[in-house]
Amino acid sequence: RETEVAPRTGGVPAFPGDTVKVELGTPDWAFRHRRRRGGMPVEARIVEVIKRGRGTLLGTYQTNGKRAWIVPKDKDLIPPLEVDLDPVAKEGQTIAVEIGRHPGIVEAKVGKVWADPNKAVAIIEQLVWERDLPREFPPEVIKEADAYTGKIPRDELARRRDLRSLEVVVIDPKDAKDHDDAVSWEPAPSGGGRLGVHIADVSWYVRPGSALDEEARARGVSCYLTDRVLPMLPPRLSADLCSLIAGQDRLARSVFIDYDASGNVTGGEHVSSVIRPSVSWSYEEALAIMEDRSSKDPHAAGLHAMADFATVLRKRRFENGSLDFSFPETRVRLGADGEPAEIVQRRGDPSHWLIEEFMIAANRWTGEQLARAGAGLWRIHEPPAMEDVLELEEFLKGFGVKLRRGGKSRDLDPKDFQAVLERFKGQREAYVVHKKVLQALRLAVYAAENVGHFGLAIKIYTHFTSPIRRYADLIVHRLLNPEGAEGRYPVRALAEIADQTSQLERRAQEAEWACTKKMILRYLSKHLGETFEGTVSRLEKWGAFVELDGVGADGLMRSEDVTYDRFQVAADGMSMRGRRTGFTLKVGQRIRVVIARISEADGHLDLVPADD
Repeated sequence: RETEVAPRTGGVPAFPGDTVKVELGTPDWAFRHRRRRGGMPVEARIVEVIKRGRGTLLGTYQTNGKRAWIVPKDKDLIPPLEVDLDPVAKEGQTIAVEIGRHPGIVEAKVGKVWADPNKAVAIIEQLVWERDLPREFPPEVIKEADAYTGKIPRDELARRRDLRSLEVVVIDPKDAKDHDDAVSWEPAPSGGGRLGVHIADVSWYVRPGSALDEEARARGVSCYLTDRVLPMLPPRLSADLCSLIAGQDRLARSVFIDYDASGNVTGGEHVSSVIRPSVSWSYEEALAIMEDRSSKDPHAAGLHAMADFATVLRKRRFENGSLDFSFPETRVRLGADGEPAEIVQRRGDPSHWLIEEFMIAANRWTGEQLARAGAGLWRIHEPPAMEDVLELEEFLKGFGVKLRRGGKSRDLDPKDFQAVLERFKGQREAYVVHKKVLQALRLAVYAAENVGHFGLAIKIYTHFTSPIRRYADLIVHRLLNPEGAEGRYPVRALAEIADQTSQLERRAQEAEWACTKKMILRYLSKHLGETFEGTVSRLEKWGAFVELDGVGADGLMRSEDVTYDRFQVAADGMSMRGRRTGFTLKVGQRIRVVIARISEADGHLDLVPADD
């Protein structure tokens, strides 16, 4: 925690994210003394860069005569790098640079120059380079993907269960670029029935050790930005041969789960199959049919039966303590000019819940099968850290609410968190409280050791429903086929895959959030001086943060901008009071504000109170 490192080793820069070897510079006697006191060495020197953590940088192009260099955006962490003079780049312009991934040398060269770096499309591309997200696929990967003709070999069809006559439906977002999953339902005469969850069999196309496999592992996940998708697999597979498309024969891994009328599992099986989806709906199309019990759509009866049973599963899941957050999904739609034209917030509805419940059921059932086999790759969600729980409890005290209802102080139960969410459901403070509860929870990750899923209140859980866009899910597919060599992975290898995929998943999520926020601010820049309604989400001594309705972003109402009063924050941080007017502002309070300033580069949104 106190270590200072030299930024260079033998003239080769070390960048944030690199794996390096360091040499401790503190004398042995001092090192031992500090260790006895529980401290750490205070000096160290990088002696070798073992592995590069990134291959690209974003920065400012500068020149001096016949020399040129880039000043990285993270200039406090990364030194300027010399590059060749570029005939297009201009002094002071933002450019992208490729530095290569060789640990022993830095081959800095200009990779991208934007004619107009301030356009929305350029800003998104800059984010891709800045965060070192994957771009073009290597030629050998494209070659392997293009080698598949789309015709399924006869011997492969013969060894699979033929489900092409089964009514199978695909429900996805309207703008989905890939389609991993499809569902089916076969009702039983005595109630209940057989649920079918059919997942694209990516493992048949992506074989271990192939160029496709190596690239998929390096990417880890697909990344979905405002105007593009950076897929884990080439479009030939992700958007075509592996995607479950209505009327097209597709290889799949099908999980069948048998239920009684109460939603109890009575049996099930996993099979390699070939399916032909009957219909493909957007969530909006499916919802319209679900809400119209007199619909004449030929697949309406099956959809209604699935929706009814999904309601049964959802009710049971919440009874067991699963957490339900009511956050809308925010998306920015671009206009014909490529600029943000609309902010759309999509809330969960029965069509989303249907797919969610069926995917959770399939992942849970698959996890239980892997647990019986003795090896698996799990989707885990550990209980929250105690310091985060204590912080949440202090926050809830301001509302007069207790988190833990009994038992030992260290015991944590998902039902306690669920009770808090239910307590504020439908109230004006709901968004703020739900957000605070979510911040107290850990992130869900992949792991080779199962510790359960706290948020879902499930003890054994895996994730196999998204193999087109998650490498760990592809591995689970291979584990489900233990007879073949591709299904054998030592625990250490699974742990490495889990850790790597979790890190890449986090990188993609952060990039998606950053891209959405950039586009939101760009959209709001056209609305300077306009009034919005919002909810006070947090109070600090320098001002109040307000979550704007229908926007998906919060802004800061600075105390210094409120010239007619001086505010003081209460000790519990839940309210602030004006010394002159006596006006009190509370967390969760509704308020009208005006957009005063926006800094797209810094991500700042400044607000002032509305005139009234």
